[in-house]
Amino acid sequence: MRPEHFRIARVMIDGGREVCVRLFGDLDGDARDELRRELVDAVHDNAAPLVVVDLHGARFLDSEAIGVLLDGLLRVQEAGKTACIVNARGVVRTVLQVTGILDLFGATAESSAGLGVPGGTRVLPLPDRPGPAESLPREAT
Repeated sequence: MRPEHFRIARVMIDGGREVCVRLFGDLDGDARDELRRELVDAVHDNAAPLVVVDLHGARFLDSEAIGVLLDGLLRVQEAGKTACIVNARGVVRTVLQVTGILDLFGATAESSAGLGVPGGTRVLPLPDRPGPAESLPREAT
């Protein structure tokens, strides 16, 4: 059995107004089923009007993970909720730009202002275009 190479965490934020699905590591075919479950649960297990996918910790997305991500984000919209992606960087950001997913589910500063974990770090919003904001460190709160 190989060591865990991905992790997915779902957290409620801002008094239940946002649900955040945080992705870590290499998301490939092994992550497909768990990612699908977390995204479906993020849509249906709460009344939060905003579903945010935080890719700060993601190093790689293969085509299966991209397909599940796209399907999940479309389910969010079909449920009448808002979907956005934050903190995509490096090769993950490039893949999402090339596939057009960032154009469909871009993030604004307002949509990610409440992202964070109790006693943890505040997550930076995805900038509209590459620039200095991508190189800012994560702030401890």
